[in-house]
Amino acid sequence: MLLPLFVALGAAGALALTWAVSPWWWAAAAVLLALTALAVRDLAQRRHAVLRNRPLLGHLRFLLRPDDRDVRGLVYERAGGVEVEEPFGTGLDLYGDGYEYLEPSMRPVEMPDEPPVVRVGGPDCTQPYDMALLNVSAMSFGA
Repeated sequence: MLLPLFVALGAAGALALTWAVSPWWWAAAAVLLALTALAVRDLAQRRHAVLRNRPLLGHLRFLLRPDDRDVRGLVYERAGGVEVEEPFGTGLDLYGDGYEYLEPSMRPVEMPDEPPVVRVGGPDCTQPYDMALLNVSAMSFGA
């Protein structure tokens, strides 16, 4: 509740400095007067309790909200105590074009004599290395 008072006093001080020192203080006075008007409006409104209880600072809650609508909905549902079932994994259609995956099989093939690797680096490379064709994510072991 003291913040609007301090802003109003700052606006009054800026107006006094405008009169006594330099006309450039009008810019500071205009900003502080606008913030004072916003604080008075916040105190008088009845729609948002946060803005009424914390004028000016309550506007930060709109800036700090999660950006994505899905994430914000999930946060609101969990905060409200609603049972929310989120799928484990991805929500993408992995069976569509552009996705490759391996399925487990009951008939495994025999291991090749040489591991399936690709050499990275040509003849001019000072430190070529072999890269596996299939890498397993670390999350696969913990999931």
